[in-house]
Amino acid sequence: MRKPELDPYRAKRNFKRTPEPAGTRTELGQQRFVIHKHHATADHYDLRLELDGVLKSWAVPKGPLLDPSQKRFAVETEDHPVEYLDFEGVIPAGEYGGGPMIVWDTGTWAPMGDAVADLASGGFKFRLWGEKLKGGWMLVRLKKKRGEDKAGWLLFKEHDQSASTEGDILVDRPESVKSGRRIEDLVAPLPVPKRTAKPRPDRLKGAVKSPPPAGLKPQLASPAARPPESDDWLHEIKYDGYRTLAQISGGDVRLVTRGGLDWTKRYGALADAFATLSCREALIDGEIVVADAQGISRFALLQKALSEGPSTQLLFYAFDLLYLNGWDLTACTLSKRKALLVRLLAEQPKNHAIQYSDHVEGGGVSFFERVSEMGLEGIVSKRGNATYRPGRTLTWTKTKALNIGDFAIAGYSVSEAAGGLAALALAEVEGDGLRYVGKVGTGFDRATAQDLLARLELLRDPGLSLDGAPRDVVAVRPVLTAHVHYATRTATNALRHAVFKGLRTVSFGTDAPSRRTRLISDADLAAIWVTNPTRRLFGRNGPTKLDVAVYYARIGDFMLPHLLNRPVSLVRCPTGRPQDCFFQRHAFTGMPASVGTFQSRASDSDDKTYLSIEDVPGYLALAQFGVVEFHTWGSTRTSLEKPDRVTFDLDPGEDLPWREVVEAAIHVREELRRIGLHPFVKTTGGKGLHVLVPIRPRLSWDRVHKATGAIAETLAAGAPNVFITTMAKNKRRGRIFIDFHRNARHQTAVAPYSLRANTNLPVSTPIAWSDLETVDAAGDLNYSTVPGLVAGSGDPWADIASLARDLPENVEAS
Repeated sequence: MRKPELDPYRAKRNFKRTPEPAGTRTELGQQRFVIHKHHATADHYDLRLELDGVLKSWAVPKGPLLDPSQKRFAVETEDHPVEYLDFEGVIPAGEYGGGPMIVWDTGTWAPMGDAVADLASGGFKFRLWGEKLKGGWMLVRLKKKRGEDKAGWLLFKEHDQSASTEGDILVDRPESVKSGRRIEDLVAPLPVPKRTAKPRPDRLKGAVKSPPPAGLKPQLASPAARPPESDDWLHEIKYDGYRTLAQISGGDVRLVTRGGLDWTKRYGALADAFATLSCREALIDGEIVVADAQGISRFALLQKALSEGPSTQLLFYAFDLLYLNGWDLTACTLSKRKALLVRLLAEQPKNHAIQYSDHVEGGGVSFFERVSEMGLEGIVSKRGNATYRPGRTLTWTKTKALNIGDFAIAGYSVSEAAGGLAALALAEVEGDGLRYVGKVGTGFDRATAQDLLARLELLRDPGLSLDGAPRDVVAVRPVLTAHVHYATRTATNALRHAVFKGLRTVSFGTDAPSRRTRLISDADLAAIWVTNPTRRLFGRNGPTKLDVAVYYARIGDFMLPHLLNRPVSLVRCPTGRPQDCFFQRHAFTGMPASVGTFQSRASDSDDKTYLSIEDVPGYLALAQFGVVEFHTWGSTRTSLEKPDRVTFDLDPGEDLPWREVVEAAIHVREELRRIGLHPFVKTTGGKGLHVLVPIRPRLSWDRVHKATGAIAETLAAGAPNVFITTMAKNKRRGRIFIDFHRNARHQTAVAPYSLRANTNLPVSTPIAWSDLETVDAAGDLNYSTVPGLVAGSGDPWADIASLARDLPENVEAS
């Protein structure tokens, strides 16, 4: 018998603070087992088998099942002392494995062979006789990956009388066999020796006495293919929410987004939770999330909660402390900052809205494997001895659990054996066409496959081809996007081990007015005619000229109320090539007689002939002339010099993600409402958003331009790290240009529901504010998807005219 080795176990624990046993008993030869249910960084189960005077231990993230077909990933952990067989209680937060733990099952076990030899060979069979688990089991070791100090295993039930495919033992029997309690009945206190102990920032090396840092930008993590391997890194779960800095000063709390916007009011009562903290001033870095029933943060749930108004579901996961009671802590090490944060949060109850974001020290690869097995998004790794540095750095890295991508569905293949759909052919844009990147044939059940096949059959297009695709692929119009997980890419950039996770879809709610005035009759539809209907636009895999005509016919009932009786300019693409597109402001040769014209004095004091859409035939006829885009004035023909709509064009710098543009638009909405206006929003068909405001037509163009300029300057002054009002592109990096110059005379903005002359014909789409945050990518709103969405939900701008207000002229920049 070997001497028990518990040094690794003891080195990770401070036995003055944790109630776990240090391990003093040395009796050998008994064969008992325990399975702990453990809520630490995340729920998991620990299997421990007594062997040679210690408990051989494996962490099983999803827990054991009685179904032999279900294999569970397990991570070998350090040996534990035999006293751990009876341990049930709470490990203090901040200690290794902090959190409550119950004895979920216990009993005796027996090997089916030589236990030591079988463990060494990686194929270990054993029998359990517990209160919940019985019969034969097997542990199979996986090939150790580079950098792992402990191996991964697979745990599964053997086929015997105790096996079962019905029910779920983890759900049916959640209680402790020792105390009868559930793990939720245990409360994990934060690790402060005394409730009266106060955090002392002045004792931290590197702390500087100073006022709170103004306009501090958060530190960002750099993407990494794998977690760091050294032991001086801390690893946290990657949350899926809104990054937020909580600023506390006296009784005032501000919750500021990553981009620098104050969203305190939007988060409702969450700000009140910070009033319970024992501090005068603080700056806390964290993430606002909404968790599902399993405690996993889901951005879709956060979107839903916020769209319904201030929510009590919101949680703030605090993972860093940057300032406390007059001391700037950004030059202190992360480990020290987090230890101080634990003290600050010490007296909060378990169900408090502010939660401490725990971490593990070292073992990043094993932790990453555990997180991947649990289906979480990934981990964030932070060097424990590093200071806080705003912006993207290499001392913070993020590792996604899997490679995740969105790819156009450019075709499909069928199989009788598969019962219909066999696989989706995926592609990504390359040059003026699409490049095939492989098939995905797993991840959808029979019902999903049938639904996908029905959709794709409607999109079949024999005129399309996909370079590099197998012959059995049926080409379709690439308007659907698949969300895919994959292991890696080959040398030819094809996806390996791709798994379909769902369509990237957009769905609109029913808040929009449901009424629809029928403007386009069946006779109008029957009269649609274009030459060269199969001519491709914007690439070999692009839509056709006929697709443009059909789109405008389908959307016309919703688009025409925003188009008729307004001066209009057109973007024409007669050849279908982007370089041949041009802007048409005035009358042109061969123009349909049904397109209206009128005279107006231009800036050079000459009268010019301008265009307007006066009726349905004129609107539908323009597709024949290669018209792709419609741009309108902010006034009507009958009140040409008095605008009734103003537009704030939010044009982001190239490096700004879509989510931050959405945040900015919501901020603009709140500021406009504050001054008595009723804003609406639409996509531009590109990366930006238009916030449009109906106004009473009382002011001249000059006065409207000046007033909207003052509003834009006020917005920029209030959030200078987010907005800019100068056109220079070199100054827009990381910020959003508020273009108010579309509110000058003769200037136009792309019309609601207009196509844009780009690949896949995106649409400038009006959206209800409650739906805005559900849009993951503006390109999903295109010529194929928008007509159906709007037909089902209605036009969110239907009541726009009735909500016009006087435009204030006395708004001054702060």
